[in-house]
Amino acid sequence: MPFRLQHVHVFLLLHGNQVALFDTGLDTAENLLTLETAMQKIGKKVQDIAQVFITHSHIDHCGMAGRIKELSGAEINMSEISFPFTLRSEREIRLVQGFCIRHALPQDTTDYISSLFASTREEIAGPFHIDRYLQSHERQSFGNWEFQAIPTPGHTCDHVSFYFPQEQILLAGDHILSEITPNLSPDVFVPDFQPLSSFRSSLELIQELPVTKVYPAHGRPIASLKARIDELKDHHQLRKKLILKSVKAGFRTTFQISQNIFGGSLPEFDQFLALNETYVHLIELVVSGDICEIKDENHIFYEPLGE
Repeated sequence: MPFRLQHVHVFLLLHGNQVALFDTGLDTAENLLTLETAMQKIGKKVQDIAQVFITHSHIDHCGMAGRIKELSGAEINMSEISFPFTLRSEREIRLVQGFCIRHALPQDTTDYISSLFASTREEIAGPFHIDRYLQSHERQSFGNWEFQAIPTPGHTCDHVSFYFPQEQILLAGDHILSEITPNLSPDVFVPDFQPLSSFRSSLELIQELPVTKVYPAHGRPIASLKARIDELKDHHQLRKKLILKSVKAGFRTTFQISQNIFGGSLPEFDQFLALNETYVHLIELVVSGDICEIKDENHIFYEPLGE
């Protein structure tokens, strides 16, 4: 990928002459060639893909779904909550722009993010149609393989993880990562979505599963699910405390607070990610009554309560 993470993992299940693919990668000629070359090593080709299961609507996970369907006729399976994202449009860009402006992201960075969304939609994420909606905890089968699609909102509102009970394997997508914490972002189509509380609830749900190996979409496999979940919970608890401390110190806009937490020398896209991550913690602090949200015509500000 032409991003900092550089790669995304996709996974194959084999049954006879057919293949099920979990996530797809970006819609680029290089990615298609990478997938074709990998499949040739196990005696398969892209045209053998009968099913595509997608964890969530970010383009590195579903960007090539439409192209694969054109080549193989594969059925695309995805959460019903993902549907608005398959209709990528100018409205999405306007909503993102509005969010950035309200939370005081600098104009040049906002313009960069807007152009990035527009270009990626055109260049590395093709349109596609969801053939079948995944139902919560519905038992799926592909040949002798059995697995469940478990809703794990947090990283996105539509995220699902795939659990294989017999093998005690979890394909975690971006819900649980080994080297970094999943970025939590607001949903421009679902403004009431609370990413942090949803993420915490999803971690608690997954934590109870008998899992011996987690395969994330980025980074190395995870041997101890419980230990990694405890690390993620501790991280967000600490981040929440730091953000509250920042608000009490007088940093008022989401961008100012994010700069105080993450530093002021981030690249433009990382500024956007930091803004998102800061905002989802601010939502929690508003709900818990620790801070209040104040709006004027152009921006949103945060002030401490309970002093």
